[in-house]
Amino acid sequence: MIDVAGELKIMIDESCFFHESSLALLELGVKLKIWRTRNPGVVDNFYYFTMEHDEREGPILAFIQKSGKEWHLFSIWQEFKHEAPISLDVLFRAVDQYLVELEDMLIKRFNIRYSDFVKV
Repeated sequence: MIDVAGELKIMIDESCFFHESSLALLELGVKLKIWRTRNPGVVDNFYYFTMEHDEREGPILAFIQKSGKEWHLFSIWQEFKHEAPISLDVLFRAVDQYLVELEDMLIKRFNIRYSDFVKV
């Protein structure tokens, strides 16, 4: 899964929150899909650690619930600290959009689907 790498950029409003030119996109997609579908009705925090990264440094990407439906983004590589909470609906839409775009890219370039690697 780590062989399928590429650029990931996360924009918040007009500002770049996260940018990595070589991230394991398939691995991230699989972990996001598992997080998104694991427990319907219950949403746990999301922490992404790649197989190639030392977890002691912290998560490459995290969605952390603060209260109710308010979430915060965090990354050890973030370009700025985002203070405003993000609603769960906005977070889910962004994850779903990423997964659709990832699936399209994987089919076109490698003739594979991230869903083939998901074991829920």
